[in-house]
Amino acid sequence: MMVQYEKLARRDYLLGSPRIDQLLTLIQFNVFRALVYNTFTIGFTMEWLDENAISPWSLSTFANVDPSCPTSLRPTVLQRKISHHPWIDLFPIPKMRDNLLLAGDSYDETALCNDLIDFCDVPNEKTGLIVWSEPWDPSGWEVSAAFVAKWGWVIEGCDELLESTNYWRAKRGEKVLAPRT
Repeated sequence: MMVQYEKLARRDYLLGSPRIDQLLTLIQFNVFRALVYNTFTIGFTMEWLDENAISPWSLSTFANVDPSCPTSLRPTVLQRKISHHPWIDLFPIPKMRDNLLLAGDSYDETALCNDLIDFCDVPNEKTGLIVWSEPWDPSGWEVSAAFVAKWGWVIEGCDELLESTNYWRAKRGEKVLAPRT
């Protein structure tokens, strides 16, 4: 998917006809790229893309965490206890991961995934996350107002994400995003 998108973007650029909606697609592509980077950072394989994959963190056979794994990506107690799909493990916001785990099957996982990283279909102007720096660094992640409106429970209690979001919004001269109440 990534290679295909890169080819299309390069072709449009060389033809002198970049599309405005490619910026939105690029933002979602960048989130996907960050998740791939975090996959290797924590020692997982690309098997997390398999629909039926189970997180190694929740399996007793993957008990040890590599000491070089950034703190933000280390498993929480819930990640160790609750069997889940590994895509949840790839976000550097522990409280967000726990919120997803505690929600269980009460949400539409496909809809959430589409709002976060679906860059192959029609670009979504309400993209959920933006990654500005190293994928493992929570201070480089930003959440959109549209995402908060639709998926606020996912980031409830994620103070570091709200702080980071408002830092990046301020850099662009945008209003502060208030926590969901």
